[in-house]
Amino acid sequence: MKVNPYNTVIFLGCLTLVFIALWKLIAYWEKDKKYRFFYGFFITTNLVIIQVLLMDFGIHKLYPLILAFFIPFQYVSPVYFTAFICYYLKKEEIYLRNRNYLFLPFIGFFVLYTLLKINVFLDYVWISKEVFTIIHTEIDENSALAFSIILSIWNLIIIRQYENNLGKLPFTRVKKKTQWIKTIVAVFITFNVIWLLTIALFFIREDISGHFPYYPYWILYLLFYYIFLFLGSSHLEEVSQENKFEEEAVQKAIESFRMSGLNHMFSDEELELIHYEKPSQITGILSYFSTSLFDKNKLEDVLWDIVENCIAYLQLEDCIIYILDESKKVLIQKAAFGNKNQGERKILSPIEISLGEGIVGQVAQTGEYECVYNVTYDERYVIDDISRKSELAVPIVINEKVIGVLDSEHSQEGFFDEHHILLFQLIAKLTAKKLAQINLKNTSNTSNITNDNLYFKELHFLMKEAKIYRDSNLGLDTISKMLKISSNYLSQTVNKLSGSNFSEYVNSFRVEDAKSKLKDPKFTNYTILDIALESGFNSKSTFYSAFKKHTGISPKEYRDTP
Repeated sequence: MKVNPYNTVIFLGCLTLVFIALWKLIAYWEKDKKYRFFYGFFITTNLVIIQVLLMDFGIHKLYPLILAFFIPFQYVSPVYFTAFICYYLKKEEIYLRNRNYLFLPFIGFFVLYTLLKINVFLDYVWISKEVFTIIHTEIDENSALAFSIILSIWNLIIIRQYENNLGKLPFTRVKKKTQWIKTIVAVFITFNVIWLLTIALFFIREDISGHFPYYPYWILYLLFYYIFLFLGSSHLEEVSQENKFEEEAVQKAIESFRMSGLNHMFSDEELELIHYEKPSQITGILSYFSTSLFDKNKLEDVLWDIVENCIAYLQLEDCIIYILDESKKVLIQKAAFGNKNQGERKILSPIEISLGEGIVGQVAQTGEYECVYNVTYDERYVIDDISRKSELAVPIVINEKVIGVLDSEHSQEGFFDEHHILLFQLIAKLTAKKLAQINLKNTSNTSNITNDNLYFKELHFLMKEAKIYRDSNLGLDTISKMLKISSNYLSQTVNKLSGSNFSEYVNSFRVEDAKSKLKDPKFTNYTILDIALESGFNSKSTFYSAFKKHTGISPKEYRDTP
C-alpha cells in the first residue's frame, strides 16, 4: 500500500467534503433543483479523487471486489455543474433540452467500465492488461479532461447569452447577476489547464510515474472546493431570498389586479374575509369561476360549469346544485358532479327535496348555510346516491330571495372547514350574479370587456415586466392557467382590447424585443435567427413573417438601417 501524509490528507479532505455535501443535499432536496446539482457536483467530483486514491493505496489488490463499485463520475460532475449554472440563471430549458446528449459520455464509459471489470475478473480474457492500462490511464483521463474543457466553454457561452437576454438593464445589475458564476467557471477552466499541464508532465519526464504529481493539484483543488462550498451555499441563500422578494413583489402586484377585479362583485366585508384567509388561492379560484361563466348564457351551462369547477379546483368528492321550483315548493337537482353524473351532463336518478326537508331543504327555507361535521347524528340528513359523513350546503340568493342551494358531501368526517365555507358562499354569490344576468336580454358578453379590464392589465404586466413572451411554448392555455381565468375569456379579452388575436398580440412583444436587440451593439455577433429564438419565436419563417407585418420591412433591412 502506497500510503503517505499527502494522499492521506487529500483522501480525508475529499471524504469529509462528500459527507458535508451529502448532508446538505438531503437537507435542500425539496427546496430547489439548483441545490441538488450544486451539491451533487461536489459529491461526484470528490468521489473521482477518492476512487483514484483507493487505487493509490492499493486497496484493489487487497479487495479486488471493490473495483466493481467504481463509477466514471468524472463524466457526471461537469454535467451537474452545467445543470447548476442553467438552474442558477433560470435557463433550465437549455439543460433539459440537451441532458440526454450530456450524459452520453458517462453512459458510454459506464458500459466500458463494466466490460473492463468483467475482463479483469476473467483474468484479461478479452482485453490484454497492456490495452486495459492504456484505456484506464490515458484514454479515460484525456477524454474526461476534454469533456470538462468543452463544457466549461459552453458554460461561458450560456452565461453570455443570459447577459444579452437581460436587454437594456444597467451594466452594474447585469454584472451583479453573473460575476460570481463567471468567476467560478474561470477558476475551473484554470484548473483544467493545470490538469492538462500535469498530464503533459508525464510525457516530458519519463521518470515520473504514479499519482504523486497530482497531489499539489488536488490539494489546491480541495482548498478551493471548501471555499466554494461554504461561500457558494451562503451566496445561493442570498440569491434565493432576493428571488423570493422579487416573486413576492410580482405576486403582490398580480394579487392587487385580482382583488381589484373582484371589488365590484363582493362587499367590503367579504373582501376583508378574502384578505384574512388565503388571498392568493381564493382570488385565483374566484377569478377562474367568474371568467369561466363569462360566455355562458343558459341556466344549464352555468350550473354545470359551477359544479365541474368545484370538483376540479376544490378537490371535492361530489357537488350538486338544486334549483327551487316555487310552484311546487321543491328543490330539483339541476347539475351534479361525482357519482350522480353520467359523464354527459345528465344526472343519474335525480331526486327532489321539499322546502324545509333535510339539510338542503332547511338551507333553502332559512337562507342560512349549514356545515354538518357528521351527518350520522343529524336526523335531517337525506341519503342521495350513497351515504357520506359530512355535508356543506350554501344558499344561492338573488334579490334577497333563495333560488337554489350549492351542496357538497364528503366521506370524511369533518372535511369541510371555514375555508370551504367562505369559498362556497362566494361561489354561490357569483352563481347568483350570473343567473341574474341571464334574465337580461340582448346583453353582449364582450360589452362587459372594457379598457380598464383588470385581467388584461395583469397580462400586460406579465408581458412587460416578467417578459413571459420569451417562452416559445407560450400559448393561450398556458397564460389562462397563469392568470387563473378561462382561455375563452382571455381570447375574447385580447381580441377586443388589443385589436388583434392572441398570437399577434404576443408576437408584437417579441418583435419589439427583437428590434431592440437588432440595434443593440451587444448583439452584433448574433445571427438574425439567434435573435429570433432569444425573443421567443420558434422558427425563422415565423419571425420574418411577424416582423414584416409589424414593421413593414425585413429584420435584415431593419438591422442595416442606420
